[in-house]
Amino acid sequence: MILNRTLSFRQHGLIAIAGVIICSSFTFAKSAVTPINVQAALIKNFTHLINWPKSHEWVSGSQFKICIYKSSDLLPQLEDIFSGKTIKGKTTTITNIDSPDLSDCDLAYIGEFSDDSIQPLLENAQALGVLTISSNTGFGEKGIHINFFERGENIAFELNKQTLDSAGFEVSPQLFRYAKIVK
Repeated sequence: MILNRTLSFRQHGLIAIAGVIICSSFTFAKSAVTPINVQAALIKNFTHLINWPKSHEWVSGSQFKICIYKSSDLLPQLEDIFSGKTIKGKTTTITNIDSPDLSDCDLAYIGEFSDDSIQPLLENAQALGVLTISSNTGFGEKGIHINFFERGENIAFELNKQTLDSAGFEVSPQLFRYAKIVK
């Protein structure tokens, strides 16, 4: 099947949502699929369903930089999925970061983090137009844009519509249909 390269945002959204549905329905208890694998696949789909704020400075030039902060488990899966791929017309690079400075990131996956120290990092991401993703309980309510959680044997996700909107992200309505919306 040959896809027309001029698909609309809506058409990309429908294609990516099909992937989200397939990936999020994996039960990882009885198979080799792990929650980290599912999250990595969903992150790839999310990048097609979200437009970055017009104010976002693409500081990494021709690269779309995914930064992983305090979650080394995700690095190999993201490298496998994104190797040789482009996002928003840019070559994808994935890097672990030690500092909460997100100025060189387009997307940041936030691993283990204490509740009381997350706010400065989130304020930094909001100001820079960096999409934040995590899988920490309660982080959606704290301001993370997309937060994964387990629902039974499935991976689900919540979207913080308020922080996405205030940062200037444009999110496909199809993505909201499958998410838990938090404030």
